[in-house]
Amino acid sequence: MRFVVLPGDGIGPEITAATIEVLASIDARLGLGLAFEEHEVGLAALKRVGTTTPDGVIEACRAADGIILGPVSHSEYPSRAEGGINISAELRVVLDLYANIRPARSRAGLPHYGRTGMDLVIVRENTEGFYSDRNMHWGVGEFMPTPDLALSIRKV
Repeated sequence: MRFVVLPGDGIGPEITAATIEVLASIDARLGLGLAFEEHEVGLAALKRVGTTTPDGVIEACRAADGIILGPVSHSEYPSRAEGGINISAELRVVLDLYANIRPARSRAGLPHYGRTGMDLVIVRENTEGFYSDRNMHWGVGEFMPTPDLALSIRKV
């Protein structure tokens, strides 16, 4: 399996390096045949090539079996016209990653809250965009008339 690794910004490179280390260790024990191909994105790419999502990154992601994306500092990016493309949002749309699936389960031997254990899966629609951080105060999306008030309004 071939993974594209996009380290991201801030603590992203540290997190992705640790992720690759864990996966490489598992691969060494189980012989899974994992391969990792790193591409620079985010603020480092913006500084080097003038865009947060350089040419070839989306195509590499399309061709890969999986993508490992570190955190990105998209709130620090300039406008899209100035090269500031939010890679996580871009991947959701261009790859039609329409479902964000978050399983959560209590594990035997680990403490949990409540009377009984938990076995829950949350499925969130991922491409139509109802993210309240995209707001008019910052210049994109929903309504945020002041820095301390966000209003999410949607016609369905």
